[in-house]
Amino acid sequence: MSTQWQQKNSEQAEGSTTDKKSRPSNVYRNGRAPTGECETGSAYKMAGPLWTGPLHDMDVVNDAIGRLEVAQTNNGVNPSGGTPMHPLHTATTLHGLLISVSEELPDTPLYHLLPTLCKTVNSPAIPMKMFKAALVNAGYRVSAYHKEPQAIKTDAPNHVVWDIVRAYCKEHPPHKKKESKKHRVGEEQGSQSSNHQSYVDIASKILSKEMSTNVDFTIPKGFEKDRKKAKRWAHNPEPNWGPKAAASGKNKRKQDGKSAVEEPSTKQSKS
Repeated sequence: MSTQWQQKNSEQAEGSTTDKKSRPSNVYRNGRAPTGECETGSAYKMAGPLWTGPLHDMDVVNDAIGRLEVAQTNNGVNPSGGTPMHPLHTATTLHGLLISVSEELPDTPLYHLLPTLCKTVNSPAIPMKMFKAALVNAGYRVSAYHKEPQAIKTDAPNHVVWDIVRAYCKEHPPHKKKESKKHRVGEEQGSQSSNHQSYVDIASKILSKEMSTNVDFTIPKGFEKDRKKAKRWAHNPEPNWGPKAAASGKNKRKQDGKSAVEEPSTKQSKS
């Protein structure tokens, strides 16, 4: 790293405290990867930092599962005198969460959201079981994610995931995307604007790529039959449970045609 480059960045960082338009040089900015491209043909966007190590201590997780399961047969209390010492109101929810954690791929930090994949190409919703079966039939591992029921964790490369989406779209053609205002006035899809930016549809770019994966949606015999019985991703315990709508600053409720809470007048009376 040259001294001249360091001095330039130092001057930019110092100037950022007084000049609002300039940005400090020591702030991380997302960039584009120097090699590789995504399914749309564009360079990958860089992000981070990212923790790629294990998220859970599986010895602790399995021990907690064992204690909860032992307590289930003893009115919610551990018969050996260990924890839980008292019945837990959330024991079923905790058990389901811990079971989900124990089934999760430990060496795959990121996940795909199946509805987002389908939405990107305007595809009908792909059944979760079929999608997982296709990954397994292609020779890859797959699991759920303990915090999101619509998520998929897999060690399959991105192009395999998109090949499964392409294969499903061949059997179930996607909905035609609405044309933009630019195209409604007569210009064709993919035409160039005045600043030479292309308007090619992203879904068309992804689906037009050649498949390199042999996709088989057949669900293997006994697929996911060995999973423990648990209440994964438990529903809300009661109706209207959880946080309410954000405060708007105004009380819009009305009683007998008048506001329930009168707001102070902004005008001051003249004395």
